[in-house]
Amino acid sequence: MLRRRPTWVWVLLLAIPLATFLPGCIGTMPVEDEGQLLTIKGAEDTGPRRDISPAERAANSAGEFARVREIGKAIENYEKAIGLDPTYVDAYYGIGRLYLVETQEFEKSLEMYRAARDIAPDDPYAHTSLAYAYFVTGDYQSSVEEYVVAVQLDATNADAYLNLGYAYEKMEMDLAAVNAYRRAQELTPDDARSTQSLAQLYYRAKMYDQAIAAYERVRDFGAASEYALSILGFLYMKVGDHESAEQLFLTVLARNPQDFSTRANLANVYRTLGRADKVAEQYKELVALQPSNPDYVAALADAYNDMGAHDKAVATARQLLEISPGNGSAYIAWAKALEKEGAGLQRNGHHEDAVAKYEAAIGRLQQATSDPTWRSHAQKEIDRQRQLIEIANQEKLRDIWDSGQ
Repeated sequence: MLRRRPTWVWVLLLAIPLATFLPGCIGTMPVEDEGQLLTIKGAEDTGPRRDISPAERAANSAGEFARVREIGKAIENYEKAIGLDPTYVDAYYGIGRLYLVETQEFEKSLEMYRAARDIAPDDPYAHTSLAYAYFVTGDYQSSVEEYVVAVQLDATNADAYLNLGYAYEKMEMDLAAVNAYRRAQELTPDDARSTQSLAQLYYRAKMYDQAIAAYERVRDFGAASEYALSILGFLYMKVGDHESAEQLFLTVLARNPQDFSTRANLANVYRTLGRADKVAEQYKELVALQPSNPDYVAALADAYNDMGAHDKAVATARQLLEISPGNGSAYIAWAKALEKEGAGLQRNGHHEDAVAKYEAAIGRLQQATSDPTWRSHAQKEIDRQRQLIEIANQEKLRDIWDSGQ
């Protein structure tokens, strides 16, 4: 039931603000450079401006083209800026982002970001930009190396530590990831991202108490998604706090009634608490949402048996066989219902009717052996049913003997 955590690409994009990728952008359009610079028509000069270099002017124009989604012209202007000044690092950042995010020319993007790093080796942003590009292209080792340099240059960069944790996770270095997330958490204690990342790592490591504490903190931030609340409910199930789990699951379902895994988990909570009617209620909802899902239909048949509604269990088993012919779980549920009904008849002395129901159950289970998944279980049930039939016959003979007939 685990659960789905946030998409890492967008989390990382948020960690590197768009403005940093569009350096030097200003509110007015750049002046043309001797008629050679591409510009957007219709721009008006709104006031005096500081003197800027031709390279910066070209980069500003590139940023404006990127803003209006003219990516080709934006790239052309960044290239012009680099041609005018090969050391103008902001142009490398801008074109690197366009290659990475817009055109997905990853090798060109890496080339631009590496050039920026070489021009400004002491700038943490040069390393985080390259690290991010490495991450997106799947080179997690190189990503880690660049993030490590970035935090060495600036030990207060919380986003760098956060993204370093993401990269460590991709390398399955969970302990290193925990340390990176903890450092990010120390630097920005009100940022839920690092706390949620820690919670997910603790959950994966089955450190349930630590995971609960972390998820509770995320909830206190008001940043807990439905997924986070559902995971927290599941964690409460694991530590035996079923009442807390129930409340969390109900909260999630109030927001999203079609959350199948949460509803199934709520059914499990009710099963543990012995509330068979509530179990059936949840699976009835699941079957209504997904009537062709055999797992939910089978679970509903079992729930009806548990609450003593054997006629409903048989009807549901028949429904299951319609959508999944030969399904072993359908025959098992049917047999259980027949056995319970037969037991009731036995108490009233209707032995032949009870035996007939046991035999019917055996017939159903014999058909179920065509399903390998249920073959072993079905055979054990057949043996048990035969023993019950024998007991019923012996009781009948004892009644005859005691009557002296």
